[in-house]
This record gives sequence, C-alpha cells and structure tokens, in this order.
Amino acid sequence: MKKYVFIILFILLLSSCNKIKVIEENNRESHIVVNKELNRADSDTMEKFMNFNHIEQTPVDSLIKKYPPLWDKTFILGKKDGFITEFRVGLLKQFTQKEIRSRDIKIREVTWASSDEENLTVWFEEKDHKWLPVEHLIWDKNAEF
Repeated sequence: MKKYVFIILFILLLSSCNKIKVIEENNRESHIVVNKELNRADSDTMEKFMNFNHIEQTPVDSLIKKYPPLWDKTFILGKKDGFITEFRVGLLKQFTQKEIRSRDIKIREVTWASSDEENLTVWFEEKDHKWLPVEHLIWDKNAEF
C-alpha cells in the first residue's frame, strides 16, 4: 500500500513541476526586463524595459495583465504561508518584528521572469484597498532559498 501512495505522490510532484515549466515557457515572451538606470520617455522602450518607478506608479493588476507572472500569492506576514524566510528577508527592512507580531500585514508576492537568467519578485502591501510596492528582489533562476 505504501508503495502505491509513494508512486501517486511522485506522479503528482512531477506533474506540478511540469506545470511550472509550462508557465515559464509561456511567459518567455512577456518578461519584465528591469533596468534601474533607464529614464527615457520613448514608449517603445517602455514596452521592453521597466524601471522601479514604473512598478511604483502602475497598479499591480495592470502589471499582471501586461506581464503575466510566474506566481502571485497573498499572505499575512509572519503567519502560516507568510513566514519570513531567507527569500523574504528584505521585508525585515520594511517592517519590525514588533509590527509583524502586532498587526496583520497583508502582503502580495508577485514574481516575474526578468530575463532568461533572472526573476524579479516584488512584495506589495495592501493599504487602503491598494497594493503598494514595499520591497523587491532580483534573483538568479537557479538560486535555492
């Protein structure tokens, strides 16, 4: 019986890995290419490059429509799925441990492919029914957290 359970779990694991790969392949054409130095008004350029000012000024739902993310998840910081891990350590620059313990900070974690080698994760905090960017991380796709 244990053998069958193991086989079923293994198949489910493989199928979820394939779904992630398919999502990444489908999103190759819609990378968010981040360039911190870019500051041009050329609209053709803005289609290809996005700087962090653009992220701050554009509602997250509009960004997601234009650039489908690899993943988009919402959680309460410090609880269940919202624990501060090595991946999310940058959020400790924005919130103290006391703030995390004393209030329900709703975070939206959105990750896009930013190149063939890197991903961009932006953490948004919900304030007054709006998602405001509070931290970001550009990381190598091969990184393990």
